Amino acid sequence: MDGFLNVNKPKGMTSHDVVDEIRRLVGREKVGHTGTLDPEAIGVLPLAIGKATKIIQFLEGGKGYRATMRLGITTNTQDITGKVIAKSDEINVSNERIREVFNNFSGKIEQMPPMVSAVKVKGERLYKLAREGKEVERPKRTVEIYRLDLLDYEPPDITFEVSCSRGTYIRTLCHDMGKALGCGACLKDLVRTKSGIFTLKESHPLEELERMPHLEDIFLSLDSALAHLAIVKIKERIRESVLNGMPIEVSGIRELSLPIKGGELVRVHNSKGLLLAIAQALFDIKDLKRIEEEAVIFKPVRVLG
Repeated sequence: MDGFLNVNKPKGMTSHDVVDEIRRLVGREKVGHTGTLDPEAIGVLPLAIGKATKIIQFLEGGKGYRATMRLGITTNTQDITGKVIAKSDEINVSNERIREVFNNFSGKIEQMPPMVSAVKVKGERLYKLAREGKEVERPKRTVEIYRLDLLDYEPPDITFEVSCSRGTYIRTLCHDMGKALGCGACLKDLVRTKSGIFTLKESHPLEELERMPHLEDIFLSLDSALAHLAIVKIKERIRESVLNGMPIEVSGIRELSLPIKGGELVRVHNSKGLLLAIAQALFDIKDLKRIEEEAVIFKPVRVLG
């Protein structure tokens, strides 16, 4: 029973609460999430069960959100649940100005992780320090905003959709855009609509999962979750050596799609199409015929068997 489960997290539950609930439903201890979703947020929370926990880091990382930001309020947590530290009663912001700010926050931007995040600074989680009333210096991180679309503006609330890289803090995006708009802002509501290949439309509420007798029937396989990686089929004679983490030589390759760039990750399949491992290309590969049979071209980085 290995695979991924796309859960629609309800409001008020922590990501760990959802993990515990799925552990109970599937009867497995080895369950983990692919990225924390705040308790007050709802939406896509992909969970990895069994061997799927070994490939979380290799999944596609893009995220999608639908968010509402409240203008005129700045809080210590950058969301509506925090302590108000600044308030502006005059909000004179036009749709044109909002779009201008959205455009300025598109592409690669720098964010300072909020004190309520799980980021570690000198070995300490920021949220733990925040609970003690401490605020520490933390380095800025570069994230990327792929798309930022205005959906609705009913003062003092702006609703928008954002597509972004892994590690982007939407509460910080709201805080920073509010500062740019000159009136301050905080995150009011958040829905995660996408996490990698997992979408809100295909997610399952907990109450639906609790009624299912065989949850494994809706698991996404490890192979399907890695569909963004090219496939390298090996000859059956080297199957055991691959499962032991041994490098893959040209002579052991049965089939692959070229070209493959050096450093690129691939799925390693046996002759029957079963996923054995994730491997990394050691150099650019354009034509196998020009490479010596004994040359090592792939190195397994995660053996799955």
